Amino acid sequence: MSNDTGTSFSLNNVWQKLVEIAGYAPVKEQYLDLINEAHKVDQRGNRLCVCVSDIHLTDGTVGFQNLGKFIWDGFYDSLVSRCKTYDINEVLFVLDGDIVDMIRSGRWAENNIYPWEREREEDFSRVVNQIIQEIVEVQHADFFASLSSLGERLETDVKGIVKGKVKIVITIGNHDKELFCDQKALKYFYEQGLGIKIENISLEERQAIGRMYGDESMFIDKKTAPYLPFYYGDTGFRFFTTHGQWRDKANSRKIDQAQGSPGWSVADGWNVEKWKKLRYSPFFLPCFGDTVAAGVLSTFIHRVKIKLDELNKEDDLGYENQRLNCILDELDLYRPTYTALTRILEEADRMRSVNKRDEKSHQVNMQDENYRLFKVELKKQQGAIAIIEETLYECIIQWLSWDFTYQTSPMLRRVGLRVTKKILVMLERFGAGLEITAIAWLMKFLALLDRHHNKGVKLQEMRKFPAFLPEYRHYGFQIHGEGHTHVPLQEQPNIDSTHLSTYINFGTWRDQILPRKDQGYRRQGVLRSLYILDIENKCKRVPSPPGRAFDYFVEDMVHWSDFKDRMDQSGKAEPKI
Repeated sequence: MSNDTGTSFSLNNVWQKLVEIAGYAPVKEQYLDLINEAHKVDQRGNRLCVCVSDIHLTDGTVGFQNLGKFIWDGFYDSLVSRCKTYDINEVLFVLDGDIVDMIRSGRWAENNIYPWEREREEDFSRVVNQIIQEIVEVQHADFFASLSSLGERLETDVKGIVKGKVKIVITIGNHDKELFCDQKALKYFYEQGLGIKIENISLEERQAIGRMYGDESMFIDKKTAPYLPFYYGDTGFRFFTTHGQWRDKANSRKIDQAQGSPGWSVADGWNVEKWKKLRYSPFFLPCFGDTVAAGVLSTFIHRVKIKLDELNKEDDLGYENQRLNCILDELDLYRPTYTALTRILEEADRMRSVNKRDEKSHQVNMQDENYRLFKVELKKQQGAIAIIEETLYECIIQWLSWDFTYQTSPMLRRVGLRVTKKILVMLERFGAGLEITAIAWLMKFLALLDRHHNKGVKLQEMRKFPAFLPEYRHYGFQIHGEGHTHVPLQEQPNIDSTHLSTYINFGTWRDQILPRKDQGYRRQGVLRSLYILDIENKCKRVPSPPGRAFDYFVEDMVHWSDFKDRMDQSGKAEPKI
């Protein structure tokens, strides 16, 4: 008897060890904050969830890149129509991060302060408040008016919508984090943008947000504007979403381990407990991506525009290059950033070629008055080319001179950046534009590397997404959503044989500039919405799940127009319908 027991005990230990090694050991359930466990409510009516991401509403100081009002009107009209079609009683509208863009603004360069210089509290606060007010009041008043009145509209237009059952959830991205450094700006965003009075936010909601960030009492003061959530989930929709910056080394901050405080880097993956101890600092602190977006591109656009304006005022003849102005206003639509730099250098080369061609054709009439005017225009065109190339070099060298650029870079990148700076400075001393040629070739090299980079998501990565982690399996999540990359994707990962799973990247709700086949570029809108239905199952022949029907789909809209194609105008371009 004892031998049998001993043998059984021994074999059992071996079996348990093999199970652990294979990765099939039982995992202790863990719990997340701000998860709506709707599946526990049987009589919850018909519910609809719609999710979009990365709208990037900007202040327009470095170009206007956002969708027109008529696009949003159409979206809200279709939402009302779907609610009527499915007899919806409850709506969840999720905007998954980067709704406003505090980084891509000329106000930083204009005030000679940047997003990582938060120790200059007064200057930092002034710029952040200026940017958010221009976004909400000047550029996108219509958007915020429609968003803040969405609940009232649905309750009015859709007979079945239950009062108070329209919920809007906005998660934190990486281009809006500056809002959370300034209570005045955050309060303004809540009250003027979202139409939510700070004092009306319930204690329960304040405590829930506080628990998410590691301290339940963090936002209990009614005068304090709470942070937006880092993630959100709903078990009725089997849906979990977070912006996605936690997987991006350039747009999250590595934290070194210190006495009494854990460290974290992207390699550590999803780790709520560490983040709580760190107060989610990896996602609120400035990062390397800020230096590229605000320090290089936005600063370049801002400075070039000022210099071109000065060129225009030199004499009565002026200088107005509508095509160049349009390209400058659209530079922020290129992804990654190096493609924007490539585009403006290509335009400078094109302008130079046109100058040579026109000069040759005008040489036959050198005594003509028109030739004199042409020479003046030619000189200004050459001045514009010089402005582009000199300013680009100036901005890149400034970027390579900031300590913060290196502080937020891993060792290999730091070495590469220092070498690049030395080479560019040396080439600039030789003259003949060698430094610009080197920058152009560097951009081509980055493009070559990117072309061979797989833009999909590997199964090994998806297994580590929070919606699919074993410790959260008890929530029954089926869909993991994220934005951030601006690349719409969907995958069907086989996480295990018993759970069907879907990964969806929402892409972006803004225009993009994409290369045409062979050569050239074209502007288009790329809009993706995820719809999830959690409705009463009235088909008795369908047994699962009891009393409910579950369905989800993605709607993609790719939008072109004459207005997007025009190269002779800048700013807002939308038809007057």
